[in-house]
Amino acid sequence: MKQSYINKFNTVYGSNDCYYGVELRSEFTDYFANRDLTNKHALDLGCGEGRYSLFLAQHGCHVTAIDRSPVGIEKLSLTCKKNRLPVTTQIIDIAEFDFSAALYDIIVAATVLDHLDDKLRERTIFNIKKALKPSGILYANVFTRSDPGYNLKQNYSAASGSTDISDTAECMEYYFGQDELKSLFKDFEHLYYYEGIEPDISHGHPHHHGWACLLAQKPV
Repeated sequence: MKQSYINKFNTVYGSNDCYYGVELRSEFTDYFANRDLTNKHALDLGCGEGRYSLFLAQHGCHVTAIDRSPVGIEKLSLTCKKNRLPVTTQIIDIAEFDFSAALYDIIVAATVLDHLDDKLRERTIFNIKKALKPSGILYANVFTRSDPGYNLKQNYSAASGSTDISDTAECMEYYFGQDELKSLFKDFEHLYYYEGIEPDISHGHPHHHGWACLLAQKPV
C-alpha cells in the first residue's frame, strides 16, 4: 500500500473510537452468529480497526489480523488486550505476509482487494484460495464501478466538488466490474452474493457506495 494511503488511514483511525462504525454487514453476522467457532482459525486481511476480528474472536475464533496502519492495529490490540480476546495482530503489507497453505477456517477480505494494484490483487486472490482449509469460508466485499468514487478514479475533474464520494476514496486502487468478484471465486460454492448501491453515514459526510459482497466456501 502506498505511504500516502497509510497516512490517510492513520489519520482517520486516530480521529475517534471507530471511524467506520462498529456494525458489520448483515450477511456476515447472519452466517456466523449462531455457528460454533470455538478453536477455529481466521485471517482478517486489511483489518483496519478490527471490527470483523473482534466479532470472530468474541465467538471463540482465534484470529490473525493484519494491516499496514499502525494506528488501526494499535487500537485493535488494546481492545483485545483489555477484553482478553484471542487476536494476534501484525503491522505488515499483504505483499509480505506468509499465506501458509490450508491454515485458516475463515478468511475475511473486507474492502481490501480493491485497495491492491492488479498484480498484488491477483496474487492475493491466489493466496486466499491456498490458505483456506478445504470447506473453509471466505467473506469478501469490494467497491464496484457503481460507486460514485469510480468517477474520481477515472477523471478527478469530473468528480470534483461531489458530496457523494467517500472521504477515503482517494485510497482506492481498483473498482470491480459487474459480477467480477463472483467470477474470481467461481471455483468456490457461493453461499451469498450481492451487488447494489447503498447509503453510508458511518464516516465523513453522507455518501453512497457501490458494493459487491460474497460469502463462499472452498471445495473439499
